[in-house]
Amino acid sequence: MKSLRLLNILFIICLTPTSAWSEDSASKIDPIEVANDKAPPTVIYVTGSLSPIGLDRLGKPVSIITHEELQERAEGTVGELLASEPGVSGTYFGPGASRPVIRGQSKQRVRVLENGLESGDISDISEDHAVAIDPLAVQRIDVLRGPGTLLYGSSAIGGVVNMIDQSIAEEPIGTPITGEMDLRKGDSADQESTGALALNGQAGDLNWHLSGFYRETDNIEIPGFAESEKLRELEEQTELQDAEPHQSEEEESSGTLNNSDTLSKGFKIGGSHAWDKGFFGIALRGLSSVYGVPGSHHHHEEEGDAGAEEAGLPRIELEQLRVESRGEFRTDGDFFKTIRIGAAYSNYQHQELEGSEVGTKFDKDSFEGRVELTHRHEDGFQGGWGAQIRYDDFKATGEEAFLPPSKTLAPALFAVEDYKINDKLVWQVGGRYEFTSVDADQFASENFNLFSASTGPVLNLGDDGQYTAGLTLSYSERAPTSTELFANGAHLATQTFEIGDANLSKEQSTGVELILKKNSGRFSGQTSLFWQHYSDYINLIPSGTEEEGLPVYFYGMNRARIWGFEIDGDYQLFSDSSQGVSLYGQIDYVRGDNLTANESLPRITPLRGKLGLRYKNETSSAYLESMMVAEQDRTADFELPTDSYTLINLGVAHQLKLDDQNTYEIYARASNLTNEEARSHTSFLKDVAPMRGRAFFAGIRFAF
Repeated sequence: MKSLRLLNILFIICLTPTSAWSEDSASKIDPIEVANDKAPPTVIYVTGSLSPIGLDRLGKPVSIITHEELQERAEGTVGELLASEPGVSGTYFGPGASRPVIRGQSKQRVRVLENGLESGDISDISEDHAVAIDPLAVQRIDVLRGPGTLLYGSSAIGGVVNMIDQSIAEEPIGTPITGEMDLRKGDSADQESTGALALNGQAGDLNWHLSGFYRETDNIEIPGFAESEKLRELEEQTELQDAEPHQSEEEESSGTLNNSDTLSKGFKIGGSHAWDKGFFGIALRGLSSVYGVPGSHHHHEEEGDAGAEEAGLPRIELEQLRVESRGEFRTDGDFFKTIRIGAAYSNYQHQELEGSEVGTKFDKDSFEGRVELTHRHEDGFQGGWGAQIRYDDFKATGEEAFLPPSKTLAPALFAVEDYKINDKLVWQVGGRYEFTSVDADQFASENFNLFSASTGPVLNLGDDGQYTAGLTLSYSERAPTSTELFANGAHLATQTFEIGDANLSKEQSTGVELILKKNSGRFSGQTSLFWQHYSDYINLIPSGTEEEGLPVYFYGMNRARIWGFEIDGDYQLFSDSSQGVSLYGQIDYVRGDNLTANESLPRITPLRGKLGLRYKNETSSAYLESMMVAEQDRTADFELPTDSYTLINLGVAHQLKLDDQNTYEIYARASNLTNEEARSHTSFLKDVAPMRGRAFFAGIRFAF
């Protein structure tokens, strides 16, 4: 079986792959002109740049997940939704919480944004905390991989995920009302019931938006035991089975993952005014979610016939209100072109329940403001300058509050410039200065001056922009977070006792990335090779001792190296004016090394490959794909390896067009058709919480 999977992965390599660029322009972040020999250039907007540049001048690895693709994947968390993207996996803390992992990095090294601004949750503190954005409310997602993310802060050193919606229209909508409704029902694996409605329209000069969603799932079904075979073998060897509550709850649990049900709902209201020189708008979002945390608290009694509340199993209740405002003003000057502004304020509350009792309560007020000034001087000099300020006020109270109350202030200045040397060569350069102050109760304030920079050429290898090569050299600095500085206590979600170090210095790294792209034609593709060296990598290191019955981990610094590659592509087997068949595939690999201890970094994504076939005509579509994940035996201390697995997914859809404006779509999806046991190596729960087994769902979508 391993040899067969290896052959499949090698076959994917032979495809020389990469992702096709979307032409969705749901929200303006940055325009890209897509070359096409048969039509005028199409403009789309992509996170990560300030100036309007074409594909032949984009030297960074970016993935764009369109609205159609989001509907097709239909996952309940951001991490699992993006887990099949090149270089991206998820933290998977059950169906209720999963944050993106980019090239083996997560939490404090990956920023999750909403329309380019702070999301306002606390998912970067612990893996059991959910990202407070439901995929049902999103129109498009942009994923930036690697450290070339100077626009968004030192905490984006691993990458950026930008969740884009339609709440603030940037152009006149032009019709009194338009919208979309989606109703979905799942079978077998989790009994999902989902509904979403989005309405947009224009009344006079006012663009308006109203949307809402509801999602409910039961405990998921799993193909076998909740505990992995490797963990059960280890328990037998060390006689850990004597811990009776642990054995009764986890080892004997099979077929269903207890305490994995979820319930979430939310709304968003927005309005904007757009005119020939720009736009300005404001939006309000509310979200509430309740979900179980499976397998993370081994000291609980067996659930048996009682519900999670009666059994005292850990659950999380979160609520958030977020206000966002954005605008753009076009100057049409000889040098300066646009002024962009954005601000977001969030009030977030989160309770961790032990049955009906509140164990720990988290509160966070956050604010982020941005201003960006773009310029263009003739054809050879363009870019922009900007300022950003971020403020977080965090507090945790209760028996599991292992962090002191803290305030973080981070103002910054940044600039990104493109210099066109000739028709073939563009040189890109960017820099950022950020001051970060972390002030925690009973500790002295910790202040950090942070500098980051990147530079490199982008070379057009053809006369028509069809081929592009880019090389980026980067230097990045990151301030330690309040968790890394001041943690002190039992973190039951990860079953560790964490100890911070207030003497930690800033994290420093240098990197290089080579990207090769084919932008158009029957085959489109992208290959990225990356290498990142950390002279001071902040890592959670096991001490080998125990405190309160939990293994003690402390935050320390070591030298580290992260390197790997990503390849993905799309090949049109057949295409005419009414239908087409395409073959798509990808492969990615990342390796993380602790150079100080001469061992692997923990929870690094294993080698993965994907191969799929897609058919699409004017009214119908279908796809069949296989996601192959290799075993991961490069592990850190006290970390078990994971086995390889293959997930086979299938989807079909058919549209019924009533008239020019009203369309029904009936769709059905199936995931993990072979009901294979799959465990995410990037998850703390991989040995006690496998991923969902075979699942089917169907739905109807109405656009009007």
